[in-house]
Amino acid sequence: MSEDNNKDKQHIVYTIEQCKVCGVKNKRTFKVGDYVYKDGGSCLRCKGNTLVIMIYAEPINSNV
Repeated sequence: MSEDNNKDKQHIVYTIEQCKVCGVKNKRTFKVGDYVYKDGGSCLRCKGNTLVIMIYAEPINSNV
């Protein structure tokens, strides 16, 4: 597989936030300005503050 094939693939970027209080994790699409260790929004379960712990990309499956 050549490097050119990897460049042509589309990706979607996700942000993982974790609650500082209860530890629940939430996966959402990446927003411009996100970075690891950034304070996030409110926890969906306990309304505590969240922290961005991971940002990653997944390839979009075009073989549907």
